Amino acid sequence: MIDAVRWYPILPVVGYPTKTDLVEQKMEKHNVEQCNLAKSAMAEHKLHVLEFELYVKRADQAKLRLEIFQNRKVDLLC
Repeated sequence: MIDAVRWYPILPVVGYPTKTDLVEQKMEKHNVEQCNLAKSAMAEHKLHVLEFELYVKRADQAKLRLEIFQNRKVDLLC
C-alpha cells in the first residue's frame, strides 16, 4: 500500500537578515551619502558666490581709492 505524501509548509526564518535587508541597507546608506554630497556641493557653491561678491566689492573699493587719491593735471591747473 502507498502512503499519502504530506507536504508541510516551509516558513522563512524570522529575525535573521536576508539578502533583501542587506540591499535595502546599502541603498539607504547610498541615498544618505548622495544627500550629504549634494548638501556639501550646494554649500561650496554658495561659498564661492560669496567669495566672488567680496572680491568685487574689494575691487570697487580699491578703484575708488585710486580715483580719490590720484593727482590729475586738471586738478593741478585749477
